Amino acid sequence: MDQQKTIAKLTLENEELRKQNKANEQRIAELETLLKSFQAKLFGTKSEKTVSVNENQMTLWDDDSVFTWSEHTDKQSAESSQEKIQKSPKKREKRQKQIEDLEIVKNIKRLKETTCPYGQALKVVGERFIGKKLHYKPAELWVVEEYVATYACACAACLAQNNGQTAFFSAEKATPLFPHSLATPTLLENIVYQKYVLGTPLYRQLKDWRRFGWNVCEPTLAAWVIQGADKLRSLYDLLHKKLLQRPYLQGDETVVKVLREPGKKPTAESRMWVQRTVQKDKLQAIYYAYRRDRSEKSACSLYSGFTGVLQCDGYQVYPKVDCADRVGCLAHVRRKFFEAAKYSQAAKGPLKILDQIFHQEKKWASLNSSARINKRNEFLRPLFEKFWQALATTCAALPKSLLGKAIAYALGQREAINKLLQYGAIDISNNTCEQAVKSLVIDRKNFLFSTSVAGAEANAIWLTLIESAKANGLDPQKYLTKILTVVPQLGPFPTEKELEPYLPWN
Repeated sequence: MDQQKTIAKLTLENEELRKQNKANEQRIAELETLLKSFQAKLFGTKSEKTVSVNENQMTLWDDDSVFTWSEHTDKQSAESSQEKIQKSPKKREKRQKQIEDLEIVKNIKRLKETTCPYGQALKVVGERFIGKKLHYKPAELWVVEEYVATYACACAACLAQNNGQTAFFSAEKATPLFPHSLATPTLLENIVYQKYVLGTPLYRQLKDWRRFGWNVCEPTLAAWVIQGADKLRSLYDLLHKKLLQRPYLQGDETVVKVLREPGKKPTAESRMWVQRTVQKDKLQAIYYAYRRDRSEKSACSLYSGFTGVLQCDGYQVYPKVDCADRVGCLAHVRRKFFEAAKYSQAAKGPLKILDQIFHQEKKWASLNSSARINKRNEFLRPLFEKFWQALATTCAALPKSLLGKAIAYALGQREAINKLLQYGAIDISNNTCEQAVKSLVIDRKNFLFSTSVAGAEANAIWLTLIESAKANGLDPQKYLTKILTVVPQLGPFPTEKELEPYLPWN
């Protein structure tokens, strides 16, 4: 009897050990997958294209991959795919296209001696074209000393008006950009353009400015950037007001650091929130807003007054935003299955369905909203149902594994994702907004952080105006010069009517 109890006890212990070993094996496999994932993020390719296992195997469709829209540069990826399948243009045509917008100066080489060897004068009978050369003129700095002319009048009427004294008149003095400063709109525009478009931080600009003969210091440039942003804050606020009146918006946010923020450590993370109109909107605007956190309060204040449909990811604060409806982003769902498919065969089935959805959607990207709704309901709705069924039949995955997280995220966003079939004006991914985020991310890699809250807010203002100008097909340099010249002249409290002509879409 005791022997049977002992055997039963040992059997039970062995069973417990087997379960524990199996759990440990699963945990080890999960940790190994996470390690490989982190290594891939550090050292691997950042592309999210689905490629064939065999490089010699032909792709399923004509383009390079099923999913050619990367996280931030979907438009660029589509353009590069089209370029590869098109026939390369002739070299001369390509060169001509590169310089078609540049000014052309005609230069004719003439003989120094205009007589023949026998002393007879030569006549010009024509010109022979030799070729075109592209020239460059280095940037220059120069100082303009400004004076105001003074006039005097001693006519009888003026003498009587001034109690017998000569009357003096002066030309109207232009209002400076900043009082008692060397700054001009063109100079500040170039500083801002280098910082936010070319990604050149202020301390690296100093070498060039000193090479041009201007011995400036970094705090001066930083002060000008902040003060210039304050001059344009009214235009920035009006752009946000107009943005909130649109029927559809996309939203996202990213991490920024501010060293000297009251109540926070220098290493603490703050947020730059991004809002933009959808690609189908006739009004293109991108708005950046600095907030000290990623809280529900920040989100609700940023979207206060918006009554349209918001497209965003699955971050928990977005459902708290008061708006007409919230739509999900299929690219966020796909991204998680793409990562999981590197280490799990079970993730490849759902990923393939998502690739088919994006491939179908790409076909009617240029259609109007109503036509896209019809196409989506005809072709995408069956694929959506197939995707959810695939998740239901996928073998059980550990909740903390990449596949488990992908499934949990997708199921949590199911209602928001299905609403993509209802709104033809909205893309099935939030990539257009993420592309706007990338502009900030590239700048952040160069200037790393903001010293003060004022600097972070200035970053938001400049990025808003520059990226909105680019979205409307404007030259950001010319646009910045225009608004820096005109808007400060409107006074400290310009009206909406005065500012309206200088919004990027106008």
